[in-house]
Amino acid sequence: MNHCEAVKMVKGKGNKNTRKVGNNTYAEILPDGSVGIMLHSTYVVKIHPDNSATLNTGGWYTSTTKDRINKYSPVRVYQRRGEWYLNNGTPYEDGMVV
Repeated sequence: MNHCEAVKMVKGKGNKNTRKVGNNTYAEILPDGSVGIMLHSTYVVKIHPDNSATLNTGGWYTSTTKDRINKYSPVRVYQRRGEWYLNNGTPYEDGMVV
């Protein structure tokens, strides 16, 4: 998902700044113009205006966290032997910008 698509998803027809997008998951437009995807109290994905994205599990390496990252970020994350990797084989790290 790119930044423009994320903004349209949040704004919808009601021109909102926050929208529920899944179970315990909200998308919101942040003060810096980024779109944050919040699962519980962690922004698992922040999509920036330059279409880069910051990924963060908040320490919760769960299937739901991985699902939200895969659904809303421009990359895919997979798990092998308990470790997370990006679809290009790069080891996953919290705070990485892709």
